[in-house]
Amino acid sequence: MQLIIHRGAHQVGGNCVELNCRGSAILLDIGLPLDSNFDDDLESNLPQPLFDQIRHGTKRIDAVILSHAHMDHFGLAGMLPEGIPLYCSHATADLMDITSKIRPPSVLSVTPQFYKNREPFCIGPFSITACIIDHSAFDSYALLISMGGKSIFYTGDFRAHGRKAKTFEHLIKNSPHVDVLVMEGTMVGSRSNETVLTETELEKKFIQLIAETPGIVLVTASSQNIDRLVTIFKAAKHTQRRLIVDFYTAEVLERLGKYARIPQASWPRIRVCYPKFMTQRFRSLGLTDMLAKHHQEAVKWTRLQEMEDKVVMLIRPGFLWDIKKYLSLEGAAWVYSMWPGYLDKSQPLKKLQSYLQENGVRIEYLHTVVMLK
Repeated sequence: MQLIIHRGAHQVGGNCVELNCRGSAILLDIGLPLDSNFDDDLESNLPQPLFDQIRHGTKRIDAVILSHAHMDHFGLAGMLPEGIPLYCSHATADLMDITSKIRPPSVLSVTPQFYKNREPFCIGPFSITACIIDHSAFDSYALLISMGGKSIFYTGDFRAHGRKAKTFEHLIKNSPHVDVLVMEGTMVGSRSNETVLTETELEKKFIQLIAETPGIVLVTASSQNIDRLVTIFKAAKHTQRRLIVDFYTAEVLERLGKYARIPQASWPRIRVCYPKFMTQRFRSLGLTDMLAKHHQEAVKWTRLQEMEDKVVMLIRPGFLWDIKKYLSLEGAAWVYSMWPGYLDKSQPLKKLQSYLQENGVRIEYLHTVVMLK
């Protein structure tokens, strides 16, 4: 048995781990590097010499197993040659399908096969068991792989402070015997300048901030971080405000609603907005069905003008035109609720931040990982 880390040992994201045994080989994740840009040439991001070997037939890959639906774990799956089976959960496939519609077309062009939580399946000499774990990506898994009398546990990305923290506790109490642990290491090492909040603790901070804010509360968070969307929805409901999401977020929530009870655009305390440039982009991509699907729950921007003090609104940089045209921002607050690295590298985010600062908007950072002052 041989284990090869093609990428991920010296950077955050872009995971690609190879296992081979008795002439068979599998890949665990095939991710896009976290520091890549939206319009980068995907060829330049391929882990080499692995892809050249696959394309030239000097290395055979029997399957790729994906742990979860974050781009730094699946983003290069569409660059694989045809005929290599890809395995993931049903919810991960749904998220990848949504993502592929708005990313470059070569990001994903494969039809996956599915695994289920703690139901072993075999690929050649490999016996693989997926174990559900807590992570910001919906329906994330660690992978237990046995072959040749040895076993490897690949954690994927995990945490113990989300809304599925019990899965981590269960794993610790019922940990399998393994010969090798391949672990996500973002939080390894000295973190004396940081503290970690649970989603429940974060919810209380959102409630406090919303209660203190006389105007609209704007929040920037990932549409696919379902735990965070639940946190924001609960905080908005507790403070008697409506949650406003864009039509793409509404689509994500609807697609994943068959797997868990999560907020839906059809719920009374949620409404859907249609930002100008985002709407134009989706129309240009031919995604008119997605645009039309949530019109019944739509709220007009002119109506939002009249109810700024009664809503919490998820926003992204592409909303800036609409914010400038329709919102007064009097007594408003903006909460950035994502990894701070995105804010450091994204010019559109910086532009949004600058505009809000110039207009006297209170700006706060609320995330589960907090830098201590």
